[in-house]
This record gives sequence, structure tokens and C-alpha cells, in this order.
Amino acid sequence: MSSSDAICEKIHDAHGPRWERGGICVACVLEMMDRSDVSAVRKRAALVSVMRVPAVREFLYREEEGRINFISSLLRTLFSAVDSSLLDQTAQVLLQVTLDIPSQALLLFILDQIHSRWSDVGGLKASLSSVMFLGKLLDAHPALSQTLTSSRSRVLECVCAALLLSDEDVKAGVCYVLLRIWSSASAVQMLTDTLRQRMCVLLLHTLSNTHTTALTVNCLGVVKQMCQYSEVVCVLMNLKDGAEDPLPYQPLPLILKKLLLSAQDSLQVVSVRCVCAVLIHAPQRFTAAFIQADLPEFLLEVMSSGCTDVLLWSVFSCLLLLSEDPLFFSQCHAVYGMEPLVRCLKETLGKSNTEVQKQGLELLSAILDRQPAAVRLFPTASEFTGVCDVIVEGVATSCLQVSMCAVRAAAILLRPNHQSSPVQFSDVRRVVEAVMSKCREISSGSESVSAAGVLLQTLTCFDAACRLLEVCVCESDLTDGVCSAPAQQQETLESVCVFLLHCCDTTCIPAVTGVCERVSSPQTLQLFLSVLSRQFALCPAHMTSFSKKLAASGFIRLTVDSKAQLCSGNRNASLNQICCDFLMKLCMCLISNTDTWNQEDIQDVQHVLQESLPSLCCSVSDWPSLLPDIPQSLRNTQFCIIHLLHLSLLHGDRCLCDSAVFSCVLRFIVCVQDQCDDALPACVLSSVLYLLSVNQHAGPPLDMVSVSVVSKALSSCPAVFSHALPLSALSLIFQYPELSERFGAPALTGRLSRGPEEERELLELLHTHPAALLNMLGVACDAETAVCQSAVGVLRSFLCSVDGVSISRTTDLSDHIRSALMSVLQRHTHTDGLSVLLDVLSVIQSHSSSQMTHTDFKLLYHVASLLLGNVRLLELLEEVLSSSSSSSSSLHCSSLLLLSSLVLLQHKHHAQVQKSIRVDLHQILRRLAFNKRETDALLLVCSVRFVQVCLDVDESALVCVCDAALERPLQTADGALHPLGHSGTASLVTALSALMLQKQDLLVSAALNCLTSLMEFLCRRTPESVQHMVVHQPWTRFLLFSLLSCDGSLRPAALQLLTLLVRFSGSVSLWKSEVESVCEEVERRGVTDLSKHTLSMMLTQCCAVAPPDDLRMRMNALLESLQPLPPSDASNRHMLRVGRVSVCLSDLKPGAQDF
Repeated sequence: MSSSDAICEKIHDAHGPRWERGGICVACVLEMMDRSDVSAVRKRAALVSVMRVPAVREFLYREEEGRINFISSLLRTLFSAVDSSLLDQTAQVLLQVTLDIPSQALLLFILDQIHSRWSDVGGLKASLSSVMFLGKLLDAHPALSQTLTSSRSRVLECVCAALLLSDEDVKAGVCYVLLRIWSSASAVQMLTDTLRQRMCVLLLHTLSNTHTTALTVNCLGVVKQMCQYSEVVCVLMNLKDGAEDPLPYQPLPLILKKLLLSAQDSLQVVSVRCVCAVLIHAPQRFTAAFIQADLPEFLLEVMSSGCTDVLLWSVFSCLLLLSEDPLFFSQCHAVYGMEPLVRCLKETLGKSNTEVQKQGLELLSAILDRQPAAVRLFPTASEFTGVCDVIVEGVATSCLQVSMCAVRAAAILLRPNHQSSPVQFSDVRRVVEAVMSKCREISSGSESVSAAGVLLQTLTCFDAACRLLEVCVCESDLTDGVCSAPAQQQETLESVCVFLLHCCDTTCIPAVTGVCERVSSPQTLQLFLSVLSRQFALCPAHMTSFSKKLAASGFIRLTVDSKAQLCSGNRNASLNQICCDFLMKLCMCLISNTDTWNQEDIQDVQHVLQESLPSLCCSVSDWPSLLPDIPQSLRNTQFCIIHLLHLSLLHGDRCLCDSAVFSCVLRFIVCVQDQCDDALPACVLSSVLYLLSVNQHAGPPLDMVSVSVVSKALSSCPAVFSHALPLSALSLIFQYPELSERFGAPALTGRLSRGPEEERELLELLHTHPAALLNMLGVACDAETAVCQSAVGVLRSFLCSVDGVSISRTTDLSDHIRSALMSVLQRHTHTDGLSVLLDVLSVIQSHSSSQMTHTDFKLLYHVASLLLGNVRLLELLEEVLSSSSSSSSSLHCSSLLLLSSLVLLQHKHHAQVQKSIRVDLHQILRRLAFNKRETDALLLVCSVRFVQVCLDVDESALVCVCDAALERPLQTADGALHPLGHSGTASLVTALSALMLQKQDLLVSAALNCLTSLMEFLCRRTPESVQHMVVHQPWTRFLLFSLLSCDGSLRPAALQLLTLLVRFSGSVSLWKSEVESVCEEVERRGVTDLSKHTLSMMLTQCCAVAPPDDLRMRMNALLESLQPLPPSDASNRHMLRVGRVSVCLSDLKPGAQDF
């Protein structure tokens, strides 16, 4: 038996073959659908055959009557059948019929049949199968939704009425149908207000009384879809508590809160999304209802309890919308919600769902941004540290979008109102460090498109950090208490400021300049310049070097060109203001740390920049055309350009080519003079001189006309010479005689007024420009005292720095200097500048390698006359030398040396003395004999030199030796040896012997010189005393033995002492063994160049006193071996400089004339 037999066995009643299609009798199928005695199984099998065999359906569709009958039969089955499988198959066949026959009339017929069945008072109400069929029909024919809301709205009313049934499965089906309706915008537009209102009430009623999850989910789905329309949202939210209505219901916020408290994740997700759907349309209008329903608390509770990523994303989104209402913060939801949010974000960032991470960080940013400043979110340091941990982790994530969300949150977190007390500088540094690390990472990568956006975000954050620290610098309240917790507070305000400056230097500047090379963004540039400007307030101690680096890197030019590109035509006013502010701070910092300008000039420059920078919107390349051509009313603009050019070039940034700068600056001066303006301000003229001098190599030397123009400009502004003109400007002046003659001395005076630190640069000037040297001498003689000293110091350093060849080349110049000095000395009848003149004369004389000329002697005569006639000077010398202190000082040494020189000059020239100086000679002897260890070596040398001079001149009108022991009647021995006396002579011999054993050559030489003068003094007074006090003293022989055996070599001091002893002994016999020892040593080991002259003098002296023949022959042989000797250095005028004391070494070393 075939399948058709199974279907038609009891139905077929002599139907003809014309009804058979595909082995199935269509007539039987039609008949059995309405028969109650046919089982549901057979009916379902017949319908399955219909679905399986298209020919059957074609036959059924052939006649309209048959088609209508078949559809009516199926609808009757749909409403009357009980078997679920039959109902599903019936609905499936009906849907297939509507698809096979695309007829609007057919669809309307079906809707009318459904409505008649549902609205029949005595008939059936909406069944689950019919409702489900309608939903599927709407799925298959979306346009049918509009029909339901327009011409067949009565069907939709019946559908809504089904929500009042007790069967929740039917209600769920109804919600499905309504969802299809509300998914069609055209259908929603056709809904009447009454029906719309009716649907809202029914849905709230259903949600208020539902007991199954399926119905709740479906119903919420409809509500969520309805919330796509603002007018419906208003209806839903305006429906207050309807407990007294015929259809009791709860307000939507309470319903959603109740669902949010359910333990089912799906219900929580849908309820939260419904809230979001409501709030999206008008958060300012509807958030209050949800907040008053304590919905934020429950959302935070859901967040804390742990939930799926879908629910968490929904919660984040809902809270983000709720936070748009200030009521959210007034209810302190942000305060107690921060801790669960931070904890939840920590967990989320450890997962891989980047969408949830982004939404959470966006919520954090919104709360931080909208939180009222009066209420702090982080009252304790631990809370602030926790949110910093989240942000640092978020910034470091690999997803760029998440990282940028964290950077935005960091920028808001760094606002002052979010800081705990005291400010946690360690956490601030951690956040900035993470952001800068991400900036470096992106800047070095290949994502050039995203680099600009990343840079903008990181600069925003970095600017916020700078703002915060700027507030901390100004408001000490924010940093109070930092020192109370050193264990937790490892960073200080100063250290973080320096760190930000380092980040700015190493990260921000390279990143911004790299991006700006490709595209100029006003927002990026504005933030960048704002960051740079803030560094001047944060790190003032480091701004000098940082400003110089910025200027050297071309930031003046970069800022000016950016202004011209982005701000011309009154565009980007805020960027223009930031550019001006940065340029002002940079320029003023550079100027304030340059000695070229004084305080008044700095104020003038500041005024010019403040007035001209906002309107200066032309590129640097246009400046050459602006300097000579703009009208007189815009003179300050020209001054501004001059200053900017000066500062750029001063720090190594050549904005324009040298020739362009040189020519346009020169034309600028001519233009100013042609317009009969007043003199250029001193600060402007100083900049002009600098620009001309630095760029003059780019063209030929100035012609007479140009020199005249510069000269006129300098003449009109004498105040420019109160500035310390740069070296290049001085070179320009001394390059042209017309300028150096008139302005050389004032220019040097202004430069020297800055102090001795200018010595090195001025030395270069003196080496290259001889005219500068003569002008320097004029300054040294005629300027104020401080400048005089500086000029003398420069001259001294200059003459010390040149070698013999260079000195020989400056012979004519030295002659000019001597002549100038002579003129000054003859002109000076007073002695106010005497010390300066003496310093200059000392420098000239001590560095002269030629013999003294007539001019030299005249100079010395004038100096001696001035000194000896200066009573106050002599009184000061007496006061200094009478001091009981024996400690070394430059003043004491200078006094002894000066008095020694004056005694010799007075004795030689018999000059008139206005006052005698009382000197305690025995105090000096006691210093030499007993206080050598406590006395400085130079003071010992100067003391020995003074004693030697006193012995050489015997009596002096200048020096009066005073001693308490000499005031009583003298013994014969003491009188013969006055002023030393017998005991003083013995003490001096002992002291000199001890000094000759020292290792310092200068002390030994001075002692030998003084011993020579002492022995000559003794020979003049009592010849026999020289023998028993010096020559025949055992100590003398021991001293000679010690010197000869020292170091295993012949010391010049030993040879000099032996020569002296032989000379005053009158024979070699007493010293024969020592002489033979010297000869033997010379024959065996030779002699150094240093001892050759001394040895020759000793051998000559020994041969002159009739030595034994064998010894004479031996000494003559040695003398012949020493010939020819190189020129002796004894005649050279070597100088020893100690502090401000100059000592002529030839005065302290024995020469040939001494023997």
C-alpha cells in the first residue's frame, strides 16, 4: 500500500483520476481537513505531502474557489486542532501558500478570517497557535505590519487584547507579534495615539504581573523596540503608578529595577538595555526617575557581584548615560561607586574583551569629568593610587583604542580637584610615564594615520599634568603634608617638574616635530606650545639651558611660521595667543640670561614683543621685505623682527641666509634715518650691531657710506655703550678705524663693566685687532676703578698669553703703550689711579725682553716720584708692616716688595722723601729665625729681600729702623753692626743657613742673595767679623757639606755657596777638599745645563785666588770643557705671579755680578 493509500484509504469516494497529482488525491486531502473522524496524524501526513509535492499545491491554486476553500479549511484546523504537530504543519502550509501566491487580497482574507475568529463573541479567543501563525506571517511578509496598523487595525486591537489572557505563552506570542510591528518604522507611523497608549499600558501591566522568563524577555524586547521612538518613550515614562486603574501596573523604572534584581543574567541584560534605550533619547529628562528609583545603586551592585561581559558592557553603558544628570553626583553615586568601578576595571583589563574595557574606561572618564569639584572622589592616597593602577594598566594594553580611552581618563584624573591631600607625586609620575611610553611606542611605529590622534590625546594628558603641577607650585595647600610621610612619598614637586621637563625634551618635542612635518594640526600645536610654555613656571632653574636648546633647535622660526600658516586672517585665535605666550616667555628667558640688556632694555623689549607678536602673522622668509618697507607706524613690528632675528642667530639658528640678513638690516638703518626718526633704542641698536657683525662675512667690507650710516646710528644712541656689546660687535667696531677711534673706548668700557668673566673673549679681540689693545690701555688709565682693574687684568692676561715671537711682533705696540703711559703719568698730578698705572707698567716691563730704554727710565722716575711723594701711601705701608700678625697675605708681601723697591730707587736717585717709614727690622729677623714653619714661603722670600735691601743701602732716608733694644746706648760691637747688631747678625746667619736647606729654589736663591749682601755689609763695617761669624763657623762647613751631598748631584746652590766662601776667604786652602770633590764629581758624571754657569763662576773665582798648581790645571781643563756656554738666563726678567703679587726672579737669584 502506498503512502497515498494510507492517507486516502477511508476518504476516497470514486474520485476520478483528474484529482490525482503525484500519487495523491487532492480531493481527499481537501475533504479530510474538515472531517472530525480523521486523525490528526493522517491530516498532518496529508499536509506533509502537500508541502513535499509541488504539483499538489499547483492543482490547489488552479481555481480561486478551491484555493479559498483550502485556506479556509486550514484556518479552521489552525483554530480548532489540538495536536501541536498538526498545528505546526498547518501553519507551515499556510505560510507556504502565502508565499506561493503573492496576493495582498489573500493576506487580507487571512487577516479577516483571523479577526472573525478572535472577535466572535461566542467563538474562540486568540489561541497560541493563531498568534504564533500571525507572528510567522509577519516574518514572512514584513509589509503586512503596516497593513495591521492601518486598514486592519482591528486585528491588532485583538492582538493587544490577548495580553489580558491568563495564558503567558499566548502573551509571549503576542509580544512577538508586537515586536514585529514595532520593528517596522512605516507601521509605527500609522499607529493611532490611542492604540499606542493602549499598548504601553498593556505592556506595563503584563510586566508588572508576569511570572515566566520567556514572557518577561519578550515583553522587554517589545518595550526596548518601542523606546526607539521618542514619543513612545515619553508615554512610557509619563505613565505613573497605575494601581488604581482597571489595568494595574507599575512605573517602568520600578519594573526595570525589579528585573535588575533578579538572578537571571538574561533578564538583567534586557532590563539594562531598556534603561539605555529610554535614556538615549532624552537623558536630561528621564534620568531623574531612574536615579530616584535608586537604579544606580543596583547597577553598581550588579557590577560588584561579577557578571558576564554582555551584562557588564550594558551596565557600563547605562551608568554612562545616567552620569549625564547632575543628580547622579548629588546623590553621591560617584563617590561610593568609584571603588567597585575601579575593582571591576582591574578584572576587566585582565581579560580579552576590548569592548567592555573601552566602555568601562569611558565610564571612568565621564565620572571623573562630571564629578563636582567640591566633592572629592579620592579622599585618601590609597584610593587615588588604585585608580592610577587601573589607568596605567589600561594605557599599557596592546589595543590602541583601549589605551587611548585610558589616556583620556588620565587627562581628567590629573585635574587638581581629583587629587588626594597631599598630592601623590609618585602616582602622578607613574601615570605620565605610562602615557609618554605609549606615545614613544606609537610614534616609532608604522601607524602614521593613528599617530596624529594618539599624539593629540597624549599631549592633552601631558598638558593636564603640567597644569596640575603649575597649580601645586602656586598653591602650597595641595602639597602640605608631603614631608610627613616620606616612606610613601618618594617623589617631590621639584623632582616631578624636572621629570616632566625631561619628558617634554625627549618625547613630546621629537613626536610633535615628526608629526608636524607631515601635517600641521592647530589643536596639536596649541597643546604642544601650551606644554612648552608651562615649563617656564615649573622649572625656572632649568629654563636657561632649555630655552637655549629650544632656540638652537629653531623653535622661534617654527612658532613664527606656524602662526603665519594657521593664524593669519584672524583664524585660530586661541592658537595665536598660545604662540605669542610661548614666544614671549622664550625670548624673555633668553634675554634675561644675557648680559647684553639691562633691566630697562628688558622692559622695552618686553613691551615691543607684547605689542607686535599678536599681529605678526608672516613667515620668516618674508622678513627681509618687511624691515625696510613697512610704514613708520609699524616701527615696533620691525623692532620685534630684529629682536627675534638676534635671538635666533645668537643661539645658532640661522633663520635666513647671512647675506639677506646683512643687507636688510643695513637697509633698515638707512630707512630709519631717512624717515628722520629719533635714535634707535639702545636694545634695538645692540641687536642691529650683532646682526651686522655676525653676517658681515657674507659680503664685501662696508663702504664709506655704510660706515657713515653705522657711525651716525652709534652717535645718536650713546646709551648703547652701557650695554656689554658682544665680541662680534666689538670686532665690527675695531675693523673700521672710523668706528674704533670714536667708539672703541666706550664699547670696551661697557664690556668690561660686566666683570672679569669677559677676559677670555676680550683676549681674542686683542689678538686680532691691535687698535683694541690701545683702546684697552686708555680704558685702563682713564675709566672707573672697577673697569680699570678689569682692563689691567685683560692686558696682563694678553701679554702672558703671547710667546716670544708674538711679543717681538708687538714691539711697536709696546712702544705706543709706553708713550701712552708716559703721557698719562705726566698728566696725573694726583695719585688716585696710581695703582692702576703701576699694574699696567708692571705688565709692560715684566713682559719686555729688550733692554730698558730712555722711556723706561723716565717711566720709573715718574713712578718713584709719585710714590715717594704720596704720604698716605707711606703711612699705609708703615701701618701694614707694623702689624703684629706674621701670617702671609698678599698685602704684607706687596708692602715689603714695594718698600724694598722704593728704598733702592730713593738711594740710587737721591729722591726727596716726604716721610720716613718706621720698620721693626728685628721683628722680621725673628720671623725668619723662629717662625719659619708658621710663615708662608712667599712672605719669607719677601722678608729676606727686604733685609737684603737694608744691608745693601746701609742707611736710608726712607726707612727708620726701630727696636727697643737699640734705643739704649749701644755696645761697640752692636754699634759697628747697626742696624742689625751683633745678635741680629748671628740670628740672620743662622736663619739664612736654615733657609738654604729648604727644597724650594726661590727660598734658597733669596737666602744666598741675602747672605752675599750680609757678608759685604760685614766687610764694610768690621772686616774681621765676616771671618769668625760666617767663613770660619763650623755650621757653614756643615751647610756646604749638606748641600754638596744632597740628591747625589751638584746643586747650583752648593756651587754658589762655595763660590761665596772662597771669595771672602781669599784663598782655596780652607775649601780645597770641597773644590776637589766638585771637580771629581764633574769629571766623573758631568754637569747639567742648569749648573754650567754656576760651575763656571765657581771655577773662575777659585782660579783667581792662587790655588795650588795641580788644582789650577784641573780647574782650567774643566773651564775649557764648558766653553762655549749658551747665553745665561740670569739676565731674563722672569716673573713669579702669586695672587696679585708679582716677584721679579732676577732680584732673588744670584747673578755673575754677585761673585
